[in-house]
Amino acid sequence: MHLTIREPLPDDAPAIAALSLQLGYSITAEKTAAQIIAISNSPNDVAYVAVDGHTVIGWIHVFRTLRLECDPYCEIGGLVVEQLYRGNGIGKILIDNARPWCREKKCSVLRVRSNVKRTDAHKFYEQVGFTTIKQQKVFEIPL
Repeated sequence: MHLTIREPLPDDAPAIAALSLQLGYSITAEKTAAQIIAISNSPNDVAYVAVDGHTVIGWIHVFRTLRLECDPYCEIGGLVVEQLYRGNGIGKILIDNARPWCREKKCSVLRVRSNVKRTDAHKFYEQVGFTTIKQQKVFEIPL
């Protein structure tokens, strides 16, 4: 394996959309390309892809969030590694690659939210140093 980490390009959209499907999110390559551009232009977002040779095998999106009730922090918006590559440290490499960006944004905490049914993901996050601080439900309303 020849792994490189870099920011995503719109041409990576089909691979990123396919990986997103492994998380349970169905999004078109066209919409993914638009999201890549928006994230690239945002001062409060960053994304990285893990590439083996010329194949995108993982991605991470991190954003800085500002709240009234606490200090600013960074949060992982999404992280996925191709199933065939899991267990090789690629997820940790992606997280470690995002940490300097978080510090540049004056944040001392990186958070992640994970669906309760993703027990393998919970184990992964604990193995790389995250601790559970609370459990919650997520609600939404159509606009």
